[in-house]
Amino acid sequence: MKTNLIFKAVVMLAVVMASVMNFSASASNPTQYVKNEEMTGELMTAKTIFKNEGGHLFRHLRYTYTYDNENCLTSKEASKWDSTQEAWVPYFKMDVSYTNSEVELSYARWNSKSNAYDSNIQKSFYELNDADATLMLASTK
Repeated sequence: MKTNLIFKAVVMLAVVMASVMNFSASASNPTQYVKNEEMTGELMTAKTIFKNEGGHLFRHLRYTYTYDNENCLTSKEASKWDSTQEAWVPYFKMDVSYTNSEVELSYARWNSKSNAYDSNIQKSFYELNDADATLMLASTK
């Protein structure tokens, strides 16, 4: 019984030490991100994410959002910064469509060969109840 207690104490000490060492390693080399949100009224129309490395900001990701007449999100488009081209390169796009009882999400990755969002296409359908709460998810690829 005493051996079992000592074993538990050693295991607990090892877990605590691993947690402390992991925290110390991540604190000594933090990757910080800075975001810039562009607003039109109360709607976010774009968000740019910058990497903060040693006090220098580097472009990383940019999201653009579009909305319908009822201010519901209809698309989110992401671009990654290409430092060799010095330009934003399309990454993925998510389209949202709404009906009375369903929300459809369509996701596609950018295909540089065809210059279109036609790679890794995925669709998800969310069934809604009368209170617009999600009842069921059905995914297709």
